[in-house]
Amino acid sequence: MNTSNTRLGAEAIEKIMHDARRVFFLGVGGINMCSLASITHSLGYEVSGSDRAASHVTERLKAEGITVHIGHAAENAENADVLVYTLSIPVGNPEYTRAGERGIPRISRADYLGWLMHDCGVRLGVSGMHGKSTVTSMCASILISAGVNPTISSGADIHELGCSYRAGGREYFLYEACEYKDSFLSFYPTTAVILNIDMDHPDYFTDIDMVKSSFAACLSRVRDTAVVNYSDKNVREVIRDGNYSCKIVKFGTSFDEGLMPREEYDVFADNIKLSAHGSEFDLYFYGESLGTITLHEAGLHNVSDVAAAAAAALNVGIDVLHVKEGLSRFRGAARRMEHMGVTESGADVYLDYAHHPTEIAATLRAAKLSGGHLTVIFQPHTYTRTKALFDKFADALMIADTTAVADIYAAREDDIYGVSSEMLARAVRERGGNAVWSGELDGEGGEFARLAAYAESRAGDGDVIIVMGAGDIDRATGEFHLK
Repeated sequence: MNTSNTRLGAEAIEKIMHDARRVFFLGVGGINMCSLASITHSLGYEVSGSDRAASHVTERLKAEGITVHIGHAAENAENADVLVYTLSIPVGNPEYTRAGERGIPRISRADYLGWLMHDCGVRLGVSGMHGKSTVTSMCASILISAGVNPTISSGADIHELGCSYRAGGREYFLYEACEYKDSFLSFYPTTAVILNIDMDHPDYFTDIDMVKSSFAACLSRVRDTAVVNYSDKNVREVIRDGNYSCKIVKFGTSFDEGLMPREEYDVFADNIKLSAHGSEFDLYFYGESLGTITLHEAGLHNVSDVAAAAAAALNVGIDVLHVKEGLSRFRGAARRMEHMGVTESGADVYLDYAHHPTEIAATLRAAKLSGGHLTVIFQPHTYTRTKALFDKFADALMIADTTAVADIYAAREDDIYGVSSEMLARAVRERGGNAVWSGELDGEGGEFARLAAYAESRAGDGDVIIVMGAGDIDRATGEFHLK
């Protein structure tokens, strides 16, 4: 069992924080938690935290003056006035338990993030099942180019920052709005972006109707403007079925499968030219041309992401020149088709975070533009997701020329769902694809070493290898023989 979100709200947390001096972050090395710790430290609080292992994130936090304990122990949080926790921490965690015994207020990450932003001027939240970190990174690049000194909390490292956060001013607060366990219902957006609505997190959402209800509730919290992907069928249904007080801004691209009549879009990408190295397209804002945009990231999904980021930035008052400048500087987010190097045989190796069939299909289609042999090493993330979306995973992996499937990354779950990576590899083969499970591979070293060796043996000059997944599969990139 894992912990749940608190729903204290900003007003109650404000009262707690008024008398607090020492704030402890449980799981402080996490990609989301580290931003909260750094921003809290910048506000003058005495900040400490703990995590199970040291990392470049914990080292960065220590360099900022934050105390970080490696390993979990009850005494770490003994003197805290407030404990902030991530949902991945089990209820039996010793610091979490000790805080409860001592009456120390315990606040979930999402609830606390809502308090951090509640008194900021522009609160720009990016939501959707896919693409949140990329669009947050795009918006970050635009806001930094505009010189507005944004505070930023992202779900992935932003190359321009070297980390996932920025402790800036209080006028602009940019954040990634996660839907898991309705976390985004703890936030206070003035402007919200909805990139897409899809079935995911089957350990929490029972069906797509529950997902849509969650996003509808999120929309009802938006004060000023909602920027929405009007080519997404589920998004359209949520918009049409609701009565929202905020302004609705619709974006899309001329290549979208769910394209509506062009006059229904407020922000539109047209005349799109895709290549293996990026894209070029014309962007229109309420029918007015903003000129040609050149993007260094491949794939139609990235064009759609640009339309979303540009629409959001323009609607919070950023000049079009800064929008174009920021997008021209954008070089992707960490683990989003991140180029890791070239093998001795000449194949390009990329690392990607895709862990849902929709994301996998979009990434693999973009990679196929290279024209070379495409090999993917895929690590499924959680048993519940793998089981619920099993056939869609198999269909998406068929896009690759060769697929190697690592064992399922359990995350917060136990292996009780009757699904396995061996079954997934077999399903791809039954569809006529070329797939192998890591347990079927011979060779020296552990699972990741065998997977890397297999991929290298299949790829040569001009070919592409993608190491894909949201778990610890990134460690496999260290097993390649790169030039």
